[in-house]
Amino acid sequence: MTRYQHILWDFNGTLMDDAWLCLEVMNTMLAQRGLPALEPDYYAEIFDFPVQDYYRRAGWDLEQIPFSQLSDEFMAGYHARKLECGLHDGTRAVLAGLQARGIPQSVISAAEERMVHDLLRHYQIENYFIAARGLDNHHAAGKTAIGVQWVGELGLDPGTILMVGDTVHDYEVAQAMGTDCVLVASGHHSRRRLEATGAPVVERLDQITF
Repeated sequence: MTRYQHILWDFNGTLMDDAWLCLEVMNTMLAQRGLPALEPDYYAEIFDFPVQDYYRRAGWDLEQIPFSQLSDEFMAGYHARKLECGLHDGTRAVLAGLQARGIPQSVISAAEERMVHDLLRHYQIENYFIAARGLDNHHAAGKTAIGVQWVGELGLDPGTILMVGDTVHDYEVAQAMGTDCVLVASGHHSRRRLEATGAPVVERLDQITF
């Protein structure tokens, strides 16, 4: 790990422990329409980016209810409760340790950038990052373009950058950026799905040896 000159972090599910809340909000929406609830293990198998595909797998008929309407409803429920979520165990210690060693860090997220900044300030970890990049909307289409652009702006050899995430999409973004990737199995995707990528997988952030 000593060769890395920059660490890229996913936020939701990787640093912020919010998979449980996303599941609860979705199940509330499903229950209101008389649709079956998702079990946690099933959620970890079907959640994906773009999240529109996940909504279909969750049981929504997007011909009957537009995705934009469901997305707005989901985000209203998420925003109402997001501060119930904490950071994953060990997050602050890992971020502080990297900062102490002089290794720059940044966040790239498929969430709305303004919300990411607000949450970084709320958790008092914003000072660990030189930047946080996200989308200009809350429809979570993905972050490949954001990541590729940011790595270009960093001006570093992509081989000296490590991406840390919790989904297969994070691995796909790392592939597009040309960076290495480590995946954490305590977020939105099952360990089985993460291991299928061939990337190193750990159970907790503090198991990564930087």
